[in-house]
Amino acid sequence: MNTREIVIWAHSECRSTMSLYREVRRLSPAPVKIVLWKHGVGDDVRSRREACGQPPCEYADLGAEGVGDDMEKGLAVIRAHGGKGAVHVFCVYQNSQTWRKLLLEAKRSGARVVVYAEAPCEMCTGAKAFLKRLYYRFVLPRRLRETCRAADLLLSQSGRSGMKRLLRLGWDREKIVPFGYASPAGPDGFKARDFQGGVLRILHTGAETPHRDIGTLEKAIGILAKRGVRVEFRHAGGKASPKELAELNGWADVFVACGVSEPWGMRVNDAVHAGLPVVVSRGMGAEWLVEKNGCGCTFEPRASDELADILERFARDARFRDRLASGVAAAHEEWLPENKAKEFLELISLREG
Repeated sequence: MNTREIVIWAHSECRSTMSLYREVRRLSPAPVKIVLWKHGVGDDVRSRREACGQPPCEYADLGAEGVGDDMEKGLAVIRAHGGKGAVHVFCVYQNSQTWRKLLLEAKRSGARVVVYAEAPCEMCTGAKAFLKRLYYRFVLPRRLRETCRAADLLLSQSGRSGMKRLLRLGWDREKIVPFGYASPAGPDGFKARDFQGGVLRILHTGAETPHRDIGTLEKAIGILAKRGVRVEFRHAGGKASPKELAELNGWADVFVACGVSEPWGMRVNDAVHAGLPVVVSRGMGAEWLVEKNGCGCTFEPRASDELADILERFARDARFRDRLASGVAAAHEEWLPENKAKEFLELISLREG
């Protein structure tokens, strides 16, 4: 494909995607332009990161343009960068009628159109979750029918999870490619682990929300104590600085993520990049990373007994730990932003040969 340029219609300035886009721009044989849906949210996120010790203006070098839901600004981008030979990647389509219209306009201009977005996932409980499920089943498919037909490809940020919901929205199975998220390695980089027995150090990170279930891990730790497995457990919420997270990842022997309903789970990538084996509940998109690379194990959400069995095996079985360690090294390499960017470019037909 003779590609003239690529336009990435990004959600906001988030490390889960912007690090990938930086590498896409660096490796692409064609120019890359980035526009943002929620530029203000990006500013807020950046301010909070700076308060946690991250460097200011983390993605200022990308020169992303704020478009928001301004139709005229969006059309100006398409007029300047559309047409045959251009590739437009839309990361927002479920939540913005304006961007759905812009996607169709990019298609009409002759450009190739790709969607890079999550599968629907309510991430809430009770009546709100019930209403969201109704919305995803009966309302959203009507709104997205034309969009799903127009797009050439869907790179799913949710990996393989949410496939049934994507099909209900109107996507053809042949267009859906599991992709996930890619984050950079932490400040201390990758370090192989060598657990020698004794006290098993377990780490769990991330803010507590209705779609996460630390209680399952706490119950599993109680089961391990009854079985004679010595455990030390630390939990870091969502406000830990990069330096604090690096110290926690360096301390731990194994990382556990207990998502109940989560599109991906960036904290799993962070743990892998630090060299940690990961134990992830099925129902998180990052389950695909674990299964694909053999860098850990998965367990059924809220199944504390199953989780305890996995952690006990990790504590007692050296050959099991060695196998997981090999998978962690492979996963770290594959899921670095620069390597996922190469895959991204190949999938949207930008790489030659």
